[in-house]
Amino acid sequence: MCGLAGLLRLDGRPADAADQACVARMLARIAHRGPDDRGIERDGPLCLGAVRLAILDLSPAGHMPMRDGAGRRLLAYNGEVYDFERLRRELLAQGTALRSHGDTEVVLEALARHGPQVLARLTGMFAFALWDAAAQELLLVRDRFGVKPLYYARAGGRLLFASELKALVPELDRREVDPGALAEWWLYRQLDGLGERTLLRGVAQLPAGCWLRLRPDGSREFCRWYDPLREIDPERYQRLAATPPDGVVAEVERALTESIRLRLVADVPVGVMLSGGLDSSLVTLLAARHQQDLTAFHIQVPAGPAFDERPYAEEVARRSGIPLVVRTLDPAVFRQGLAHVAWLEDLPITHPNSVAYYEIARSARARGVIVLLSGEGADELFGGYAWSHRRRRRLVRLAPLFRRIPPRLRDALTLFTYGMEGLPVTAHRFRDALPAAVTTLDRGLRAELAARAEAAFAFVADAGERAVLAGTVCDLADFLAPLLRRLDRTTMGASVECREPFLDPRLVHLALVLPAAWKVGRRADKWVLKQIARRTLPRRHVFRRKMGFPLPLADYLAPLADGRAFVDGFVADTLGLSRTAIQQILATLPRSPHGPFGLLALELWGRIHLAGEDPDMVGSRLGLMEATRTKSPVRLPA
Repeated sequence: MCGLAGLLRLDGRPADAADQACVARMLARIAHRGPDDRGIERDGPLCLGAVRLAILDLSPAGHMPMRDGAGRRLLAYNGEVYDFERLRRELLAQGTALRSHGDTEVVLEALARHGPQVLARLTGMFAFALWDAAAQELLLVRDRFGVKPLYYARAGGRLLFASELKALVPELDRREVDPGALAEWWLYRQLDGLGERTLLRGVAQLPAGCWLRLRPDGSREFCRWYDPLREIDPERYQRLAATPPDGVVAEVERALTESIRLRLVADVPVGVMLSGGLDSSLVTLLAARHQQDLTAFHIQVPAGPAFDERPYAEEVARRSGIPLVVRTLDPAVFRQGLAHVAWLEDLPITHPNSVAYYEIARSARARGVIVLLSGEGADELFGGYAWSHRRRRRLVRLAPLFRRIPPRLRDALTLFTYGMEGLPVTAHRFRDALPAAVTTLDRGLRAELAARAEAAFAFVADAGERAVLAGTVCDLADFLAPLLRRLDRTTMGASVECREPFLDPRLVHLALVLPAAWKVGRRADKWVLKQIARRTLPRRHVFRRKMGFPLPLADYLAPLADGRAFVDGFVADTLGLSRTAIQQILATLPRSPHGPFGLLALELWGRIHLAGEDPDMVGSRLGLMEATRTKSPVRLPA
């Protein structure tokens, strides 16, 4: 697990000392991703650097950038391939001489022998840059689900690329917000899942499951090497539909157990994020069956029973026989950490509980735990969002009834709904323009994905069932993306690697064709996972209402409600948002804090990433830092 940064000169001239200095600066900004080692190599027009967080083979043999045995290829690699031993044995049998015992060299030599086709055989999370000196080609690659990030941009006659956006931004010729991307962010609160767009003009992200081949003459070749829709298997769906419940539960449990077993492979201590919810509880219980020297980490929110899952986390840890480390997230810790987490996340913070994830990672690192397991992906794959999955099915079933309502009554209901939410209602036929406007904001990418997902499940006769299954694919590609960014940036920000067992491709492919009844059951969401958990945990734990890591956000943000934090700031001066508009958004804080938090997230992002202000200074100016600090300020590299 590491970070990478590099550049390719587009004039074909050899990279020089100035180019190396540029890469060194980029690496300094992501030093938290790799505190154990650092390296920079020049090869023709390429300059490539890496910082290393040593997880497998802690010896100097894992140094990066790494050259293959022939000296032709150079690799900077961020991630883990969990089943690398299988490929390693194959390479040794084929006569490849290996100098290390980790996965980096295995990936490098497998690519040298088989090319990008070998990506389909890699089980893990990764983003990497591979330079082929003989062919004068740079290959940028990102894993199936976008767990590991990779950004790139052109600046000063060079193509720059790095693991995090913050590494690139200071090297750009100009820093300009993309207005279309900003509008999309306001609507969806994320830009991670679909397409290449970021909030900055000229800066792109490599989409999940894609590779990009570049040459010094500026030519490029793009390939989507993985698409979950290609994995939709009608025969497997029919088999699962005909399988008794116990058989389905057993098959899912086997796949999840094997995924967890693979993700325990490490040469450093491993722990688990344990919220006390179903997903993290299940990961903890199954992990403890394979490895007892684990530690569980929990964040407690001291705001009453509605926010406190500590008793459930304690119960799981006790039944697993492993220690539980608890850290408290009170208003002071939340506000003091917010500006630093805004710096870590690269894009405006989507989820307020990002601070909690960072505190968990810091707590783990302080105790020598370098790898954590999490439950990310379970909700998207197994029907954990009742408001989404059940709504899709109900809308399909109720659509014929709605069409029978007289048009004037539909108009009146729509007008009332819009008016209650403060939306414009005076334009003639206003409602007809909204779907087109929403589709335009993201350039139709979400509508296209939804249509492709529906088509992939055309073999499913029931329209409601089809809507739920297609929605699962959409959630996996889109809704999950900002959660993965949160997880990557907050854990790597504390120099900790986080692994997601629910995103093993074999488990994902099983879940995608799992009939909706095993996900959104008559009496429970995530039905199949709850059947696994109930064998070990009491019913009151398994079937309780989903909490989803809540925070008393209105109370935490109350000091910002007067609006002084936004005077002469980014949203006012750069984006031109009026004081009245800012106050109107802040006025919704008591009943709906997510609008004000979005405003704050954008303000933090603009000041820190666009204006280049120090996060601690920004936190102080916005009133986030309190007089009694609980931790020393973080000094950021230039």
